[in-house]
Amino acid sequence: MNVLSLLRYRNWVLAVLFVVFIQSSTSGQEVVLIRHAAVDMKVKGWMNSPKAAKYRMSYDVSPINKFVSSEVLIHLPDLNSDTIYTSALFRSKETALGIFGNSAFYVSLPLLNEYELHVVKWPLLLPYKGWTSVSRIMWLLGLNQKGVESYKQAQQRTLRVVDFIEQKGQCNQQIVLVTHGFLNRNIAKELERRGWRRTQNNGKNNLGATVLKK
Repeated sequence: MNVLSLLRYRNWVLAVLFVVFIQSSTSGQEVVLIRHAAVDMKVKGWMNSPKAAKYRMSYDVSPINKFVSSEVLIHLPDLNSDTIYTSALFRSKETALGIFGNSAFYVSLPLLNEYELHVVKWPLLLPYKGWTSVSRIMWLLGLNQKGVESYKQAQQRTLRVVDFIEQKGQCNQQIVLVTHGFLNRNIAKELERRGWRRTQNNGKNNLGATVLKK
């Protein structure tokens, strides 16, 4: 093999290695769905519907419980994104700031708010969680939707969220959302239907994350 042939062979090898490097560095997308911290709202005992409704309203504006960011970050993938998307609700925004501090840019979107919930008006005494569980079941059945986003509308919004994620994923390898348990669960299901693979599944817990890759 003469010198010219060796140079051509070397250039060909370098070109192949360059392509492999580019593909490995740009392939693979990741979505991190983090649930907000627990809300600092003390609720005890049995109550009637009006009292449960007041607690439900307070839940959206109450502070979150304090937490140590390092104890959360250790269970998350390495942060490669400089943008964190949150809902417009206080608990979501405060959780994101508490985890990532000044290391990221924050974008709050009502699109990422948790599904709305009104407490049903029944002449009963139930624990607060009993009221929210019954009210959510009735909402899922289409029987508790007056004045709030319906279950069908919520499903359509979930599809818009996933479209948004996949659109952002065209330019970013990692998309990080700090939102809500019920919404995150349905986002993950829809992503899986679109071919994403779940690699971590702790999003049902406060400060836990569901991670999907494609």
